[in-house]
Amino acid sequence: MKAFVQHRDLFIERNETNDHYLIPVGVDHAGQITLSFFNCRKLVELHFSEKADGSATALSDKDVSQFLPLLEAIREKISYIYIPKEIDSESFTKLQTTEIQALMGESLIEIVERRVTPAQIQDINRSLNEFLDGLSSELVEYSYRTPTDRQQYLKKQDVYNLIIQAYFSIRKLHRKQGENWLEIGLLSSGEKQRAIIDVAYSFIQKHHTDAENLIIAVDEPESSLHMAACFDQFDALFQISRSCRQLLFTTHWYRFFPTIESGNATVITRQKNEHFTDLITLPSHREQVKQMANATRGILPYDIRLKSINDFVQSIITSTIGEQPFNWLICEGSSEKIYLSAYLGELIEKNRLRIVPVGGAKEIKRLYGHLSACYEDFKDEIAGKIYLLSDTDKELVRYQTKTLPNLVCKRIVNNMTTARTELVDIDANPIAPPTEIEDALNGTHAFNTLQQFVNEDADLNFLEGRPSPFDGPSYFALDLRPTEQQLLEMFFDRNNNKYRYAKKYAESLTSELAVPTWIVEIKKWFLK
Repeated sequence: MKAFVQHRDLFIERNETNDHYLIPVGVDHAGQITLSFFNCRKLVELHFSEKADGSATALSDKDVSQFLPLLEAIREKISYIYIPKEIDSESFTKLQTTEIQALMGESLIEIVERRVTPAQIQDINRSLNEFLDGLSSELVEYSYRTPTDRQQYLKKQDVYNLIIQAYFSIRKLHRKQGENWLEIGLLSSGEKQRAIIDVAYSFIQKHHTDAENLIIAVDEPESSLHMAACFDQFDALFQISRSCRQLLFTTHWYRFFPTIESGNATVITRQKNEHFTDLITLPSHREQVKQMANATRGILPYDIRLKSINDFVQSIITSTIGEQPFNWLICEGSSEKIYLSAYLGELIEKNRLRIVPVGGAKEIKRLYGHLSACYEDFKDEIAGKIYLLSDTDKELVRYQTKTLPNLVCKRIVNNMTTARTELVDIDANPIAPPTEIEDALNGTHAFNTLQQFVNEDADLNFLEGRPSPFDGPSYFALDLRPTEQQLLEMFFDRNNNKYRYAKKYAESLTSELAVPTWIVEIKKWFLK
C-alpha cells in the first residue's frame, strides 16, 4: 500500500488528474474480478454509505461484481498484444493472426470487404444463377439445386473467409537479402526477434491510423541480438511507444537506460529472500538511483548507474572492433538525433552509423570519460569511429578532451565574428552565445518549419509577414530581437514542441536545401 501511495502521488504531481478516477481493478488467478487489498473498510465508507455502519470491513463478492461492467468496458476499448521471448515468429507474423491485425489497426475481413464489395458478390451470384438457369433449360427435366426450396447463394462472409484462406494463409513473411527473399523461418534467432519488432514498428508508424487503443508487451526484446543491433531494437520500441497507448518490456539489458529520454523503469532487486521494486524515471535515473542508494545506505537498489554506463561503453567499444565495425554519433537528446539522422541517412544505411541520444551534456561528459579510458586499451584494434557532440549551454559543462584518431568530442557554437556555426573542443573558445542544434540549422528551412506552428501558438506571431531568410545558420538567419528569441525558447520548452518541430523539419528536408557546414564536417570525419 505504501508503494502504491508513493506511485500515486508521483503520478498526481506530474499529471492533471482533476477529471480522472484512479480505480485499481482486475482479475485474480482464477479469472474473478478483484479490487485486491483496496477492498477494505474505507471503500465501503466511500462508495456504499448504506453499509458504512462499521460492521462491514470489505465488500462482498456481489458488491465487487458491480465493477465488472467497468472492467469489460475498458477491455473493449483496449487491444493488447503480448510478444513472448520464446515465440514462433513464423506463426506470429502471419497476416491472419489477431496480433498482426491489431498492429495494422484493421482486420483482414475489413481489408477484403473494401476490395470485394457486396455489389460484386451479388453480380457473381447473378452470373452463376444465369449459368445454372442455362443448364436447367438444356437438361429440361433436371436442375442443379440445393436440397431445400430456398436456394442458397454466396454470402459475403463465406467469400471473405475463402479469400483469406486461399490468398493470405499461404503467404509468409520474407526478408530481402540482396536480390533474394528469405523466409522468416530460415532467419537466425536474433534476426527473427528483430523482424517481429520491425514489422510492429512499420505497421504502427505507416499503416495504423490511430494506435491510441493499443498496449504492447514484449519479453526480452534484446534476446539473441548482436549488442550493436540492440540499440536499433530499443530505439524502434521507443518510437512505437510514442504512437501506442503504452509499451511494456522486460529486459536484463541495462544499456537502454542512457539512451531513452522519457518513460519509466521498474527495477526488481532481490535481497536474501525478499524482492524489492523501485520505479525509476528514465530521464533522471542517475539522480533517483543515487537518492535511493543513500536512503538505504547503499543497499538498494543495485547500482543501475554503473551497470548501464558500463554495459553501454562495452557495447560501443566492442562493436567498433572487427572487419565490419559500427560507427557511433553520441548526441544529447532525441531531437538532435532526428536532425542528425535526416542529414546523415546515407551513413546510417551504408556505413553502419548509429546515432544515440544520452540525455544531456553531463551524460556526454561522463560517457567520454569512460570511452577515452577504454579506448587506450583497444586503440590498436578499434576500426570504427566514435563522435560525441554537445550543445553550448548557458552553463557550459567544461572538461578537457584528448586528440584521438577514432574518438572525438566536440560541441557546436555560433561564432559571432564569422556568423558561422563551428565545431570546437569542449574547453575551447568561443563559449557564447548559447547554441542549441535549433540555432545551427538551415535558416531558410528552419523559418519555413516554424511557420507551420504559427497558427497554433500565439508566441510565434512575430514571424508573421517576415520574408524567408537566407539559408545560413538559423540563429543568424532569423536575426531575432532578445524578446523574440525568448518567445522562441518558450515555444520549444513546452508541449513537446522541440520534438514535433524536429520531426517536421526532418520530414520536409530536400536535397536542394544547403546542408549546414558543421554537419558536412562531421560527415567528412566519418568518411575519411
